Amino acid sequence: MIVEKRRAKITELVNKQGSVTIEELLGLFNISRMTIWRDLKELELKGVLTRVHGGALKIDKLDENEEEFNLRRREHLIEKQKIAKFAAESFVKDSDIIFLDGGSTVLEIIPHLKKTNLTILTNGLNALLYASKFLPHLNVIGCGGILRKPSFTFVGHGAEEFFGRYKVDTAFISGTGVTVEDGIMDPHPLEIEVKKIMCKNAKNVIALIDSSKFGKRSLSTCISIEEIDYLITDENAPKEIINAIKSKEVNIRIIK
Repeated sequence: MIVEKRRAKITELVNKQGSVTIEELLGLFNISRMTIWRDLKELELKGVLTRVHGGALKIDKLDENEEEFNLRRREHLIEKQKIAKFAAESFVKDSDIIFLDGGSTVLEIIPHLKKTNLTILTNGLNALLYASKFLPHLNVIGCGGILRKPSFTFVGHGAEEFFGRYKVDTAFISGTGVTVEDGIMDPHPLEIEVKKIMCKNAKNVIALIDSSKFGKRSLSTCISIEEIDYLITDENAPKEIINAIKSKEVNIRIIK
């Protein structure tokens, strides 16, 4: 099968199934694993799919359960700003290197980063644009990858590889839901993979979660409750869930 037809078949398969594995493609085509990876890389560059460990995923459109970033940013804005201000003032030191995910609450940290010689690494397009206003006070590093419109974050193989290369002091993360059983959750597998790598490569993980997220579930877990070093939320967070999280020996800060 010629290259163009093979890649068209891969595209058709990904669009139909939503994902495809390397093993599945090896069984379908009489070609090498390296050739499969080259095909996937070329299709990723064309924006057809995004590579993940072991295969590839379809580039998604706006999920019906996932709101546009600017809409999410306006929701509970006062609470998010208070949470982020406290996080920046309490958990960032001079010369720190930090990860910021692309969440709307984490974005609000940026204007409060007043310490000297700070370096931030982020996969959030909005975070990059916002942080650029504070140059050269902040050292800002963005990752590569596929840009997702719903969240305006860079995800996929390029982003995962980028965050896997760095060890930082603190990862500041958010999520669309949090429960005691499932931890911090997110609606898209590519977002989840990036956040997992951020958390793995940080000395400390600080979750910024406004009260509206408690008790909500999403697609899958980014990080379990027990793996969080600090969880910062606002005073409207449900007491029963907060007490249950405290029982897991997680440090919680409630902002009034």
